[in-house]
Amino acid sequence: MSQHPFVVEFQDTLIFTMFESEGVLTLRGTVHCQKDIDLSVTKVFDVRYFGNAQRVKCHTYRYVGFQRGGHLLLKYHNLHRDWDDYVHRTFDPLTGDMVIYEILQRYQFPTFSEVLDELEYLARDL
Repeated sequence: MSQHPFVVEFQDTLIFTMFESEGVLTLRGTVHCQKDIDLSVTKVFDVRYFGNAQRVKCHTYRYVGFQRGGHLLLKYHNLHRDWDDYVHRTFDPLTGDMVIYEILQRYQFPTFSEVLDELEYLARDL
């Protein structure tokens, strides 16, 4: 992520929090990008032990990209009953009108760098 050309700052803006009693790890915060673009990030992970091996699995995602003082640019999330359905929305950066609404399957969900690539693309004319 620190190598992504669109990212301006991420250190001290994304915070991991561990709730050991519940076996839950969260990642929350904001990635600051060029052109006054921010990407709000929330991820929730289950942490489990299987013998001596620790397993960490992310089950809940939320990415919201927006221009500070401007419009939404994109949203990805699975914040509903079926965690295997991922909502993907993109918005026109000049009007804020929704351009794409689709439900993705788990295997279609983008990597973090792909989300940043899409955000950079959407901000190209700002």
